[in-house]
Amino acid sequence: MTRRDLRQTLEALAEIRKTARAYFYNEGFIEVATSSLLPFPNLDPNVRPVPVAVKIPGEQRRRWLHTSPELSMKKLLAAGSGSIFQICPVYRDEEPTLQHRREFNMLEWYRGGADYEAAMEDAMCVFRMVCKAVSGSPVINRAGVEFDLDGPWRVLTMADAFRSYAGVESFTPLEMSSALKSRGYRCSVADSREELFFRLYVDAVEPNLGRTAPTIVKDFPDFLGTMARPKPGCAGILERFEIFMGGLELANGYSELTDGEELEKRMEMVRGTLAADGVEGLEVDREFIEAVGRLAPCAGVSVGLDRLAMLLLGAEDISEVIFP
Repeated sequence: MTRRDLRQTLEALAEIRKTARAYFYNEGFIEVATSSLLPFPNLDPNVRPVPVAVKIPGEQRRRWLHTSPELSMKKLLAAGSGSIFQICPVYRDEEPTLQHRREFNMLEWYRGGADYEAAMEDAMCVFRMVCKAVSGSPVINRAGVEFDLDGPWRVLTMADAFRSYAGVESFTPLEMSSALKSRGYRCSVADSREELFFRLYVDAVEPNLGRTAPTIVKDFPDFLGTMARPKPGCAGILERFEIFMGGLELANGYSELTDGEELEKRMEMVRGTLAADGVEGLEVDREFIEAVGRLAPCAGVSVGLDRLAMLLLGAEDISEVIFP
């Protein structure tokens, strides 16, 4: 990368952060900064936290780098902060790929009195504003495909996506394993529903999302969202969504669960799953459970800013937009 290219990339990254901040300030949000070093980890069956050895007199417990500022931000919400947002580095113990690093930058926000439909609108507005600020146009060209952010966005449910791309009508283990076997995979009765889902999702569904238009996939099955609220009148469905564009997963959001007892049950299940996978020493943050029980209705979204920068700058490797 030449000095000129470096300068242009840094200017674009700064413009992304500046424009995102402008949107939320204009919407009445407060920008916050919370600790990245936590006494308890975020518990997510698909995310591995990074443990940190810290010497604290009188304490034996490890600390953890946050995988998201979610725990701390929800404690602020429960204390009466109102709508808030944050831009910060986060950390995940996962192998680096072209689209992921162990440390990356996240934009996360929570809108009070809102559900996931309102959160989707926030995300679309942020993406449009950032695109216009960086590119001077609402249109992104990636790999020869034009994505017009001012045009219609494709919205489909996760059930729609599996029906269209995997030929699956339900998320039962029997149907998903049958679909996998038809694709040449071996399955056993020991495979969990989550394992079957992700195998089929990665093989048949995800490669087709956001290829020709900005795409929102919503209404996830209830085993895919520890902190998401159930959708009223739709058994087994959570009010969760993700956004895809140009082969990149860019955002994840949901209506927040506000039932502390239900969250505790879910988190204990996640802890058991992670322990079975060899992730030891995890504890549930009881203070967080109590805070969630005091939450008013709200919705939150996280956006991988580095992936968004990849999309806007035409980068194929996240290392082009993350610097040491």
